Amino acid sequence: MNNLLTTLSFSIYFNKGVYALLLGSGISRSAGIPTGWNIVTDLIHKLAVQYGTSNIDNPEKWFEEQYGESPNYSTILSKLVHTQTERVNLLKPYFEPNEEEIENHLKEPTKAHRAIAQLAKDGYIKLVLTTNFDRLLEKALEDVGIIPQVICHSDDIDGAIPLVHAGFTIVKINGDYIDCRFLNTEDELADYPDKLKDYVLRIVNEFGVITCGWSGEWDKGLVNIIRSSENRRYESYFTYCNKCENTLKELATFRCGNVLAIENADSFFTELAERVMALSSLEGNHPLSKDIAVERLKRYIVKSEKIILYNDLFENEAERACNKIIQYYNFPLNSQTFNECLKRHLNAIDTLLPMCITAVRWSKPVHEQAIFDMLTRFVEFPIKCGGSYQSETVKLHYLSGLLLMYVVGISCIKYDKYSFLNKILHISARNSIHDDKVNITGIIHPCIFDRDIANNFIGHGNKYTPISTLIHNKIRSLFNSILREDLDFDITFDIR
Repeated sequence: MNNLLTTLSFSIYFNKGVYALLLGSGISRSAGIPTGWNIVTDLIHKLAVQYGTSNIDNPEKWFEEQYGESPNYSTILSKLVHTQTERVNLLKPYFEPNEEEIENHLKEPTKAHRAIAQLAKDGYIKLVLTTNFDRLLEKALEDVGIIPQVICHSDDIDGAIPLVHAGFTIVKINGDYIDCRFLNTEDELADYPDKLKDYVLRIVNEFGVITCGWSGEWDKGLVNIIRSSENRRYESYFTYCNKCENTLKELATFRCGNVLAIENADSFFTELAERVMALSSLEGNHPLSKDIAVERLKRYIVKSEKIILYNDLFENEAERACNKIIQYYNFPLNSQTFNECLKRHLNAIDTLLPMCITAVRWSKPVHEQAIFDMLTRFVEFPIKCGGSYQSETVKLHYLSGLLLMYVVGISCIKYDKYSFLNKILHISARNSIHDDKVNITGIIHPCIFDRDIANNFIGHGNKYTPISTLIHNKIRSLFNSILREDLDFDITFDIR
C-alpha cells in the first residue's frame, strides 16, 4: 500500500482538483449508518408487523407475495406514509442520531469524512460521486466552511453550476434520504436516466477516480458507465478492504488503474490527507532540507540587518513543528501511544534540532530571544480552557521540548555559552490550564514519566533513567561532527 499511497499523494498534490472520489456505503460504516438495502428490509419488517407477522426469513419475498411487486423505497414508503414530510420523518432515524447515538458519537462524520473535508478545504478535492443517502460528508464540509453544490437527482443537473466553476460538488447518484427519490433495487441500479448517465460519464472521462467503500457489485449501472469511459488521462485507484471483488479488478484493468488494499476508509483518508498536507508544508519559504535551513540561519546570524529574517526562520519552523504535534490528549497512555507520539515529535522537530546547535554556536545576545521563545512554545501547557485531557497522557506533549532542551543545553556546554544556558534554565512557562508559571525545568525533565512505565514503553530493559537514555540515543548523531568521540558526547551529555 505504501508505494501506491505515496504515488497517489503526489498525484493529488501536484494535480490539484483533478481527482474525483467515488464513495460507497463503506465510507459511513464506522458511523453506524445502515446500507440502503438494510433500510429496505427493516421497513419491510415494520410493515409485516402491521399484518401480524413478527418474523420473516425473506423480507423481499414476503413483500412480493403480499403486494405483487418488488420492494423499493417508493413502493414501501407508499404503504407506510403518504406525504413527503412524513416520508422524511420516517427515514430520519436511519440517518440522524438519537440521544444515545449522540453520546456514542454515531451517525456523525467519520475520520474519513473529516479528512476529505480538509482536502476539499485546501482545494485538492472538489468533486465527489457517492451512492450514499446520508449527509455526513455535507456536515463535515460545512464544519470547515464549505457549502457544497449537491446533485441528488437527474432533475438537478440542468440548474447546476458547471463543474469547472463550482466550488465543491457532490453527486448523490442514488439519491438523498431527504429527497426520497431513491434508487435501490437491482433494476433501478442497473440503468440510470440518460441525463444522469451522461453527466457521470463526463466526470469519469475528465477526472481521475479514487473509489472507497464501494465494491461495484450492486451498482451495475454505475459500473457500466465506468466501462464505457474512453478518456484515461488521469490515474484511477480502486481501494478495497480484505478482499478485492472481481468487479473492481476488472474496472482497474479497463481503466489501466490500480487496486489498493486499505485497512478501512478512516485510516486510508486520514493518512492520505496527512501525506498531502506534508507535501503542502514544503511550499513557500519552508526549508527544503535541514541543510538548507542551517545554511539560511548561518547567513542570517552573521549580519545584524538580518535579525528579522533570523527570528522569522525560528518562528516559522517552530510554528510548523507545533502544528504537527499539537493534538488532543484524551486517550490512554500506553506503549503504542507513547511511541507514536515520539515518532511524530522527532519528525516535527527534525529541522529545528540542527538549527539550535548552529544558533547556539554563533549566537550573540540579540539572537537568544528567538531560542527562548521557541523553547517556551514547546513547553507551554497545550490544553485550552475547557479542553479535556488525561493527566499522564498530556505529558507526551513535552517530548519535543525535552529533546530541544537537551540539544540546546549540550550545545551551550560545547561552545562555552554558560551565560546563555543559565538564562534558559530560568525560563518560566505555564504548566496548567491556569496562568500560573513555573521554571521550565519543573515541566520538562527526564523523570517526567515514572521509571518503570518509561522502561516498559521504551523497551530498553531496566534503565535507571530510561528517558535520559532515550534522549541520549536519539540526539547522539546530531553531534557527530562536533563531538567526534563517543566519550566526548557522553561527558558533555552528563554535564548537561
